[in-house]
Amino acid sequence: MTPNTDQPHAAPERKGPEGLGAVDRAGHILFTLAAHPQGIGLAELSRETGITMTTAHRLLATLRKRNLVRETPDGLQALGAATLVLSGAFLDGLDVRSEARPFLVSLRDETNETCHLGVLASPQIVYIDKIDSTRRVRMVSQVGGTGPAFSTAIGKSFLAYASTEVLDNVLRETNSRRVEAVNAVALQATLTQDRSRGFSTDLEENEPGICCVGAPIMDSSGRVVAGMSVSTPRERFDLAGLDRLGANVRAKADEISRTLGYRKPE
Repeated sequence: MTPNTDQPHAAPERKGPEGLGAVDRAGHILFTLAAHPQGIGLAELSRETGITMTTAHRLLATLRKRNLVRETPDGLQALGAATLVLSGAFLDGLDVRSEARPFLVSLRDETNETCHLGVLASPQIVYIDKIDSTRRVRMVSQVGGTGPAFSTAIGKSFLAYASTEVLDNVLRETNSRRVEAVNAVALQATLTQDRSRGFSTDLEENEPGICCVGAPIMDSSGRVVAGMSVSTPRERFDLAGLDRLGANVRAKADEISRTLGYRKPE
């Protein structure tokens, strides 16, 4: 039977620089350049990536057309300005509330206690999301509600990583509203401990009968952008299990941080 030559033929998969393999190689080049912000020579780039100099040269020329790669005055290869467009679009598309919600739900399901997400609005924290416990006795709070940064678990998780300027501002504004001033030395000691262990506590400091454990959420630059906490009525709070609960809250916060692009320093 004579084959029908009018039927279209599927294009063969290209495995060279023009095919799908080029995407993987181009990605490898971009990540390698990211590890060398000041630039890297073509020969060294070839060695690190395992891509031949000829192929690397061809891919770099294509990436330069899209401004993803540039050549420095010293003739080195470095990331181009268009990578800022891509990273900016990624960051602009992130919504910490939507990214955090599945982890808040997971933490609530594991503890069956009320979980909060909050941000700092000095000298207060503002709750931007809440997942309620299914128990009859639960935390009375609401999205949009506030609490003092210095005495809440979420607030202290911010302050533990805050600059001296931010901490001083919180203390100044807080003390201007209180009859009894916050002891800055005692607070600093608490924040140092919180940073060391990775989580913060509020053991009825903010509200009688309520104990909270919180941890910070960081963005791609390492800046704390939010905090999450689990809140428990005093009669259900297990002080002996504090470290275990704290580690759980911190693990959830770390997962959210990773979705926001944070990577712990090596």
